[in-house]
Amino acid sequence: MPIHLTAPEAAPGGPDGKGWNRLSLNAHFGQAAQCALRPQRWAALLESQDTRRARWGGFGPCVNGGKCDACPLLAALHDQCTVVPFNAPRVLVRVEPVYPPDAMFAGPAGWRLWPTLGPDDRDYRDRRPWSWEDVVRVHGWEVGRAYVDEHGDGFWLERTTRVPAVGVSIRSKARASFTRHSFAVASTGVAMLHCGGGACTHDEELLNAISHACPGPDGADEERVPVRWWQDIQLAPEPVGAYRFAAAVSPYSVRIVARDRELREWGRLTLTGSGWTTERVLAAGGALRAHLAGPAS
Repeated sequence: MPIHLTAPEAAPGGPDGKGWNRLSLNAHFGQAAQCALRPQRWAALLESQDTRRARWGGFGPCVNGGKCDACPLLAALHDQCTVVPFNAPRVLVRVEPVYPPDAMFAGPAGWRLWPTLGPDDRDYRDRRPWSWEDVVRVHGWEVGRAYVDEHGDGFWLERTTRVPAVGVSIRSKARASFTRHSFAVASTGVAMLHCGGGACTHDEELLNAISHACPGPDGADEERVPVRWWQDIQLAPEPVGAYRFAAAVSPYSVRIVARDRELREWGRLTLTGSGWTTERVLAAGGALRAHLAGPAS
């Protein structure tokens, strides 16, 4: 992954083609190399996601003299991941310029990046701000569109199934004929996926997608589920490929079963607790369906 960005060479003839004036500072000072892991704005952050397309000009200076193999920023990219502190499908990051004291005409000396739950989140200054390097080290989230309002600039981060939901612990236990995956919030079980037929045929992304639908601590309990028995048909995902789904609602749980054409059970998802609203149940069932549907063509 190339991260060392050298400055473009100046034209020998100068900007006017008649040579550099010996009194010009541009004739004697070169431009420092930059690092593709140190973006300074949203557009450069997009380029930092695949540094093969990164261009000199929107990044901070190199900190290790071009020795990328021993670069502390490259090591931190893998060893010091930044965790998004919200269980939300998307997060708005507000960008605040920081100006030096008594500065009248100077540009910003740095930036504070504030993760928020959206445009209406006004308590974000109570949290720890990020740097641009912190955002580069966010794993499992994709950089979304830029955002501008009366309070300033920002951009969106979109969560993917490559990362589980914050606050949801996932544990797996394999047996000879089945595997169980349990989901817990605040040490309370909220869901269980039972995979029949021995070894699982899915990857971690299915478990992560189910965790995204799990309720927060307020809904992690042993109370009745808020959905009703007559919603069985509504809560069952649509058939996909060779698989059919059935949902069953009892006072304290919702069960979604996936079977193939021979009526063999592929998996059984059980949801418990008062946090399983209709929207969350549909999201969990949708995660099962999306996995069985396979990659989008």
